[in-house]
Amino acid sequence: MRITSDVLDQTINRNKEIKQEIERMVHYINTRYKEVNILSPEKQALQILKEHHLIQLPIKDEDWGGAIRRLPNGNKVFVINTAQPRIYQYFIYWHEIYHLIADFEENYSHLIATELNFSERKADYFASQMLLGSGVYDYYYKLDNTLPFTKKIMHCIDIFKAPYKAILIQLYESACERNDEDLKAEIKANFDIKLKKLELEGLFKELSLDISLVQPSNIIDLGELKLRVEEKHRLNEEVEMYREHQDFIREFIIALEATVDG
Repeated sequence: MRITSDVLDQTINRNKEIKQEIERMVHYINTRYKEVNILSPEKQALQILKEHHLIQLPIKDEDWGGAIRRLPNGNKVFVINTAQPRIYQYFIYWHEIYHLIADFEENYSHLIATELNFSERKADYFASQMLLGSGVYDYYYKLDNTLPFTKKIMHCIDIFKAPYKAILIQLYESACERNDEDLKAEIKANFDIKLKKLELEGLFKELSLDISLVQPSNIIDLGELKLRVEEKHRLNEEVEMYREHQDFIREFIIALEATVDG
């Protein structure tokens, strides 16, 4: 189920139920990965995923944010769709990390959509806490009061590097805690708006914000997979199979780059 304004209150109630669990997960990350705490949240997430078989590829599918695949040896491979705007990629980083540390065993494969949904509420809420924390409400009210609501949210996206709906859900939760009925009504009135890529870019240009956040990175990085194939070929140059694997990866990357350039 996709989150709409009609189920926003239900979503906030679900957040209350899982809040303590997610706080423990955030504490675990801050303790387990102290060495990356000096980085920005999105860079922290990227470094953590790179330790766990991260692959980044541009896939021309607006509804496909990424995937987790479990290999026969038990390792998980994380795939991020870099054709998505960076703010979605950053959110999916942390969404994926939730599944990494929770170590769910129900499925060998897990697909991640860019839309938020109830079945993945814990992972989404965790991602929101890692990117937003509780600071978005105070920041929102520090913005120029003459700005229209949507433009204020663009400023929040720029600062917190999180998607539109993730910002609104966190803002709505804070408004509920403070009995801010005016803001709750404003959020509900704007929650179901679907801003297209060009609209987001236009708003960011108009407001002199970092437009790269609402654009894809189109990064192609096979990470450890490419390194392992190259290492196998280097150590066993006489084995034709390893050379073929290396050639395949090289051709695969060239084909992807041509798609992106096209």
